[in-house]
Amino acid sequence: MAKDDEKDYMKENKKTMQHPPQEKEGLEEPNVKEYNKVQGGIVAFVIVVIIIIIALISTDMFGLLN
Repeated sequence: MAKDDEKDYMKENKKTMQHPPQEKEGLEEPNVKEYNKVQGGIVAFVIVVIIIIIALISTDMFGLLN
């Protein structure tokens, strides 16, 4: 019985249903494809800087190991 009621409900509402608009309304998020490349470059840069700082501290470049 419940399935028959559901089918009847769907048939009645199919005519009155609103279809989605053809054009999107409101703001859309910009399509940014280069973000992964930029993020990878930032990660590589941070790793290189950390390695340089560790190398300078380990060779006592700053005079911290007296």
